[in-house]
Amino acid sequence: MEDGRIMEVRMEDKKAAALAGIDPIVAAIQQRLQTRPKDWLQKLQQNPSKFADLEQEIHRAFAQMADQVVAGLLAESTAGSDFADAAKKK
Repeated sequence: MEDGRIMEVRMEDKKAAALAGIDPIVAAIQQRLQTRPKDWLQKLQQNPSKFADLEQEIHRAFAQMADQVVAGLLAESTAGSDFADAAKKK
C-alpha cells in the first residue's frame, strides 16, 4: 500500500478512495445531520400516514452512519505500525 498502511478501508467498493480516518467521516455525518432532519420533517408533514416508512428510513440512515463511523475508526486504528505489532502479539 502506497502510504505504509497495513490495511485499506473503503466504504463502497475497491475503486472508492481509502478512508484516512474518523475525522472526515464525522464531518460528513455532521453535514448530513444539518439537512436530513428538515427533510424528514417535511416528508412527515406532507404525508403523516407514511410515518412508519419514514421511521424505517431514519433507522437505516443512522445504521449507515454507524457503519461509516466504525469504518473510520478501523481505518484510523490500522494506520500505524502499532496496530500491526499488536496484531502479531495475539
